[in-house]
Amino acid sequence: MSKAIIIHGAIGAGKTKTCLELVHKAKDWGIRVEGVISPRVFEGESLIGYDCRQVSSGEAFPLVRLKEYAVGLDWFHFGGMMYAFSTGGFERANNILMRASIEMTPSTLIFVDEFGRLEDKGRGLHSGVSAVASKLTEGVAVLTCRSDLVESVCDLLGRGASDAVVLDAGEAGSAWEIVRATLG
Repeated sequence: MSKAIIIHGAIGAGKTKTCLELVHKAKDWGIRVEGVISPRVFEGESLIGYDCRQVSSGEAFPLVRLKEYAVGLDWFHFGGMMYAFSTGGFERANNILMRASIEMTPSTLIFVDEFGRLEDKGRGLHSGVSAVASKLTEGVAVLTCRSDLVESVCDLLGRGASDAVVLDAGEAGSAWEIVRATLG
């Protein structure tokens, strides 16, 4: 049995916080967790970007920074966004997601935080998200996105979207009940 949980909301609505709560509960229950979560990075009280954290190890690496904080050849720009994106960071995150999809078992919980504008245009985490979606025949995948991208995530999930549950950010309790019911 498999299930996709799509957690959506605006910037700062609690998508990543919900994922972190689910990771904590899953680890307490002995559930295998994989994937990536992208917590905010602050300098003082100012948001400067997002890191990528491998869920299974907790290891973090740079992924997104305000353009003025993105120094070096590793960073690329996309459209008129105020952020720059780490080529190496996205390669590493995609590799984590691809490995997780290959190693998925009926008791695996995979996180993809988040499917955003880049992914909607076939960039960023798109290849990793696609790998997870194509292998979602068992286990649970939790995918986060902004509310206006829910349909794009469902399209990516394809046939798996019929079993997808769409929740607002902050509904960790509801998401946890789905995880427990699916993974036993």
